[in-house]
Amino acid sequence: MISSLNLKDLPIKDLVISGLMIFIMSTIIANIYNPLLGITYAFSNILTLTFLSWLYKETWNDPRK
Repeated sequence: MISSLNLKDLPIKDLVISGLMIFIMSTIIANIYNPLLGITYAFSNILTLTFLSWLYKETWNDPRK
């Protein structure tokens, strides 16, 4: 499965922006409520993005195949 990914067309800008948003929101949650909630929020978002990555499968695959 990894060999079928075209890393040249991977939306790095989108991944960086979503990672930055997750980091900022988890820091805010950890400062307001509890550090454990901030860590839980960050890991749950990363897992959600990983499991829903099938939505972007066509973007990651090489369209010339």
